[in-house]
Amino acid sequence: MYIAEAHTQVDYELKTTDSISYALNKMSELHTHQLPVVDQHSFLGIIQEEQLLDAIDEDASLASLSMHFRFLYLYGDQHIYDALQFMTAHHLDILPVLDKDNHYVGILTANSLLPQLNETLGNNEPGAIIVLELGKNDVSFSHIAHLIESENTRIISTAVREIADSTKVEMTIKVNKQNIASLVASLWRFDYTVTATFNDGNPDTDIKERYDILMNYLNL
Repeated sequence: MYIAEAHTQVDYELKTTDSISYALNKMSELHTHQLPVVDQHSFLGIIQEEQLLDAIDEDASLASLSMHFRFLYLYGDQHIYDALQFMTAHHLDILPVLDKDNHYVGILTANSLLPQLNETLGNNEPGAIIVLELGKNDVSFSHIAHLIESENTRIISTAVREIADSTKVEMTIKVNKQNIASLVASLWRFDYTVTATFNDGNPDTDIKERYDILMNYLNL
C-alpha cells in the first residue's frame, strides 16, 4: 500500500507568517510535537515544539526560526513500510507527503498510518497466527510455505525479526484458518519450533501440550 492512500489533508500546515504562539497552540490542539511549514504548495520543512518553546519572542513569526526547519518528507508513491521506518527513525508524529513534482499534498499521522498498516498485514481477515523460532541460516520460507499449503491453508502475511543477542530469528505467519492443529503438528514433525499461536480457537492450552496430545492420538 502506498503512502498516498493513507495520507490526510486535514489542516496541519503552518505558514512562515504565523506566530510562534499560534504554532504552539495549534500543536496543542492537534496533539502533535511537529507541524509542517508550507508556502502555498512548497514544503519548507518541519518545525518542532522544542524549538518553539526555546524562542524568546512568542509573537515573532516562524520565519525567524527558518534555520531550524527540518527538511524531512517522503513521496506519495513510496510504501507505507517506508513511512513507518522513517517516522520511527526520526521520531516523528507527522510525516509530510510530496507528489512527484515536489508539491506538498498532506501529511501522514500515526492515526492514518495504523489502519492502512493493519490492512496491509492482513489483520482485517480472520485467521490464526503462528510464531516460529528459527536459526538465521535455517530460514527456508519456500519449505514452510509448502507445508502450510499442503494443509490446504493460505498464508495471509509474514514478518521476520532478529531475536536480540542470539543467532535466532522469529517468523510470524498469519494464515486464513483458525483450526491449525494439524498444521502445527506438521511444522513440529519437520523440526520447526513453534513458540506460540494466537486466534486459533483454543487460547487456554499450551502449544507444546496440544502438539503432544495430537502426536499421542496419531500414534494410537
